[in-house]
Amino acid sequence: MRKVKIRIKNLSKNFGDKVVLKNLNLDVYESESLAIIGESGTGKSVLTKCIDGLEDYDSGIISYENINNIKNLNTQKKNEYLGKFGILFQNAALLDSLTVEENLKFCKNNNFKKILNDVALPHSLLNKYPNNLSIGVQKRIGLARAILKSPEILILDEPTTGLDPIIGKQINSLIKKLVKEKKITTITVTHDMQSVYEFSDYTAFIEKGSISWYGKSNEIKKKGNKSLLNFINGLY
Repeated sequence: MRKVKIRIKNLSKNFGDKVVLKNLNLDVYESESLAIIGESGTGKSVLTKCIDGLEDYDSGIISYENINNIKNLNTQKKNEYLGKFGILFQNAALLDSLTVEENLKFCKNNNFKKILNDVALPHSLLNKYPNNLSIGVQKRIGLARAILKSPEILILDEPTTGLDPIIGKQINSLIKKLVKEKKITTITVTHDMQSVYEFSDYTAFIEKGSISWYGKSNEIKKKGNKSLLNFINGLY
């Protein structure tokens, strides 16, 4: 039986006069991989930042297991909640002035060599600096840092952006392997439908600040609504 990990009810978020999220409802299930897709500017990344506590929201409820609404957490509890997440940022967000090893040390887990094995990278990279590495390798290191802390939830923000198709496919395969092996609840924001089909169990399509379609990723082409089908066919 599927178990709800995070429940989002009537979530709304504005930036000034701009409505970004409007009465959005969504459940995230434990040990499943969820893709969030939609046109640029529809609030996908804002939604994940609300979920992990990096962005406050105007109204609605985000509940997590026994936490009724994360909005009501004090600073200490909010930091504890944020610690449950591993995040791969769109640009990997590595510090160029630090070596790969020093970047990984932020997670306070010294099992660097094993984690590099997990993301199929040589140990010799530990002494390298990120700005001397390819974007694809930086993404793998960012992924290593995200899972090094053994998170309950993994958030991936456009994991294949900036990569050529071959490297993008390798990253997708790697994420699929790690998600299945470690059984991490995963939320992926992406424009890459290959990522959706490769490793996401379910997909939520955001349109005008709300979820307009939700279902199994392998049923999108058969059961998607008109807006979703237009989106994946580049007609949006």
